[in-house]
Amino acid sequence: MKHQKLQISDDVSNQQLSKLLRASKAIAEAVDYATLLHTLLSIIVEQTGAKRVLILKPQRDSLILEARAHSASEGVLIEPVRCEANWDELPKSLINTAIQTQKLLYANIGQQSTPYDLDPYFQRFSGFTALCLPMIKQNKLIALFYMELNSKEESFSESYLSVLTFLATHAAAAIEAACLQRRIDEVSLQHRQLERALRLADKSLALGEKISRTGSWRWDLHKNTLVCSKEFCHIFGLDPQRRSILFTEFAACIHPDDKDAVLDQINHSIQTGTAINVEYRFLKADGSVLYLTGQGCPVFSTGKHIDYVGTVNDVTAQRAAENALRAAQEELARVSRITTVGQLSSSIAHEINQPLMSIVANAGAGLRWLHRPVPDLQQVSASLQAIATEGQRAGQVVESLRTLTKNTKVVLSVLDIHDVLKFSLSIARREMERRHVSLILNLDSKLSHIRGDMVQLQQVILNLVMNAIEAMSEVSNKSRELIISTFTEKDQVIFIKIEDTGPGISNQIKDHLFDAFYTTKKDGMGIGLAICHSIINMHGGKLSAAARQPVGSVFSFSIPIAKK
Repeated sequence: MKHQKLQISDDVSNQQLSKLLRASKAIAEAVDYATLLHTLLSIIVEQTGAKRVLILKPQRDSLILEARAHSASEGVLIEPVRCEANWDELPKSLINTAIQTQKLLYANIGQQSTPYDLDPYFQRFSGFTALCLPMIKQNKLIALFYMELNSKEESFSESYLSVLTFLATHAAAAIEAACLQRRIDEVSLQHRQLERALRLADKSLALGEKISRTGSWRWDLHKNTLVCSKEFCHIFGLDPQRRSILFTEFAACIHPDDKDAVLDQINHSIQTGTAINVEYRFLKADGSVLYLTGQGCPVFSTGKHIDYVGTVNDVTAQRAAENALRAAQEELARVSRITTVGQLSSSIAHEINQPLMSIVANAGAGLRWLHRPVPDLQQVSASLQAIATEGQRAGQVVESLRTLTKNTKVVLSVLDIHDVLKFSLSIARREMERRHVSLILNLDSKLSHIRGDMVQLQQVILNLVMNAIEAMSEVSNKSRELIISTFTEKDQVIFIKIEDTGPGISNQIKDHLFDAFYTTKKDGMGIGLAICHSIINMHGGKLSAAARQPVGSVFSFSIPIAKK
């Protein structure tokens, strides 16, 4: 390409050189990358009078527009951009040539023929001088200026272009240094942000551990030491500043009754490289006992687990709450049993009265045989034997009722469910007679031995029987029948079905029958069926209710048959 030489007088050339040297100083004093870009654009506009200046930076296969300046009516506007360059707004051929050759290029567009005349951008815009000024450092292209100047009949002097090149070199070094400093600042900022996030995470973890009573730990298997969190130290009564204890110190404080089982489980997890899950009691130095759960996961390195990390949770308060809840449930069940027994007072009186009347009659007969002129001692002995038998019968009734109403621990043993049924029905028999209820028994199950608690099962049966009797108390236009049957399924489960001919159960009521405190009785508490449901669940069975066809309701429950 042939360029026309621009003739500039020596004094003007010296003036420009002085300005460019001052500009070089301003570049060196720029404190950050944004300030540097603003300074460079200001200098170029001031030195060249360009109407449009761009700072472009090659990045991989694209070209990034870092900042730009252009003349406007209100003066020179400078703005940072940092986006991918739009080739519709740039002469691609001129800029790519400058990037490839790393040389200063300029062309008077519209004034003379140039190799770039066919560039789409120059086809649309002309009448100015386009100049590309690469910024090179150690033969590496750092960035480049693209500027558009008002067209003149002159060209730049060699000395002026040399100064521009020197300025570009200085700018390249400044930009690279600024970019490096920016990256350092970004890394430093990220480091400070990470440190802050880590501090916040540590505080959040410590607060979470404190609230949940959960301590964290890391077990170095090689050194056999536990590195503990602050809450871990608090739970175990350790010095918070210590933070590290031998595993043997930890093991020594496990409750003696739990120690062997816990250590065996931990050793098995280590040998198999599996998670640790233990529950144990911890004996503190002051003699108090904590209930704890521990969980841990192995940390692997080159295929071998070298550490365990995990948590320990203080569940002492939770266990105390569970025990209190269990005690409250047992007391509630006892109150329910007492209420049921109270409803059966006439039946109970009848059951006790029968053996007492028999005792009185046998005592009278014995006295008569004894007061004869010739006492019949054989008959007297028979009367006394009958008195003893009836006395034992009355005692059994009283003891059964006493067991039913006192607060006892659950005792699971092998029982004959048919015997439990018969005893419960004997208590309710008088109530059935008073309410004119007919009892139909179909105890067809040949396998009737189950594993359960006698008192709880009596409570369930009495509650269901009394509910059936009460449901039929308002029935007057048909017979009142209580049908109780048993049957087995695959010789594994026994079903006890209690049917009545009362008004039945609606679908709306059926969905809430076993909800606590839900009742349809005027004076009901709504706890009886909820307790029955809980008892049968505890026995591994299921309690259900349904409407009976054509009339009445059916309550049935299942219990697994005891294995021989």
